[in-house]
Amino acid sequence: IEIELLGILSPLLILHWEHGTGSPLCNTPDNAPCVLDHPCASNIMTQIRNQLAQLNRSAKDLFIAFSKAQGKPFPSDMRKICSHGFIKFPPFHANGTEKDKLVELHSITVFFVFSLDDITKFQKTFIRKDQNLHSKLKSTMDILAGLRSNMLCRLCSGHNMRPTDPISGLDISQKDWFHKKKLGCELLIKYARLIPVLARDF
Repeated sequence: IEIELLGILSPLLILHWEHGTGSPLCNTPDNAPCVLDHPCASNIMTQIRNQLAQLNRSAKDLFIAFSKAQGKPFPSDMRKICSHGFIKFPPFHANGTEKDKLVELHSITVFFVFSLDDITKFQKTFIRKDQNLHSKLKSTMDILAGLRSNMLCRLCSGHNMRPTDPISGLDISQKDWFHKKKLGCELLIKYARLIPVLARDF
């Protein structure tokens, strides 16, 4: 299945990153020095790169499994349905400093986690029997959780900061069944094009 770039803009739901969401390791108020609950692993940057490589290896298979699970017309008409959307991931600049790249990668990860979580809940409710898809979605979310924790730890230990900017995620709550499926397809095809760049350039 050919993977193509999508368009840019999308309806976004503004979601805020708060202490206690996911697995944050910094436990100080905003604008205060960052304090860790425990030390980061000495090879944490290697762990981050390995997690990106894991995501890169699984991205295309996740998209294919998702497309097949949606039923007609998605598997046979994927290009027409999924390649004209307006989803935009936060930017990433390969020539940035370590700190800048960590902050940008964190924004991308949280955007994807929030968006994929909504899509996963819909899939579990309406496409319950496809255990292959559900397994791939869970595996991806697990890797993303570990990646996010490692990034927060490195930002705190190496740069004395934690991200506090608002994070945007897709809002599929008001969409009908077809458009929920379509947004999931658009998200995953765009992700499958982005993750190789992150794995290569981070």
